[in-house]
Amino acid sequence: MVRDDADTGTVADFLDRLAARTPTPAGGSVAALSTAQAAALVAMVARYCAAPALVEQAERLVGQAQRLMADDERAFAVVAAAWALPREPLPHGTARRAAIDDALLAASEPQAQVVETAIEVLVLIDQLRPAAAGRSGLLSDLVAAGEVARAGSAIARMNVESNVGALPDSDIRSGLLRRMGVMKVRN
Repeated sequence: MVRDDADTGTVADFLDRLAARTPTPAGGSVAALSTAQAAALVAMVARYCAAPALVEQAERLVGQAQRLMADDERAFAVVAAAWALPREPLPHGTARRAAIDDALLAASEPQAQVVETAIEVLVLIDQLRPAAAGRSGLLSDLVAAGEVARAGSAIARMNVESNVGALPDSDIRSGLLRRMGVMKVRN
């Protein structure tokens, strides 16, 4: 069951849903949650460094990543529904495949946005480093935020590549791969 309120409930609730034998939440939600956690750490460090503009930017990224978590769950529910469509006899068995391909392509967009959001978090970390210099606790929180943001980005990037890797070439597919820094030449 996909929840529109993915940002409510407890961590334990989310982990129970993650561990269940259901298509969502899964790696995409983890990528978005990681990015939200990284942005929240950045907001905390920015508060200690008296950098209100960076607090505001970080909080915006927390909200954006939370929204992407819910978007990912909704998108992968559509992918699961497409895979559940009955197989059609050949040669007309293209509607199911087209539904799956379209759903995978659409499900890649929230993940592409997770990568972009994680990059924004990393930029904020770089901006905060000078203000946190000499404050080992804050620096370790920035390192943690950076590692978590990079992990979220790596998961999301892999999801995009996995989702669109076998799809037919299209402008949308090519654009997603370019945004991920992946250029694949097909023979």
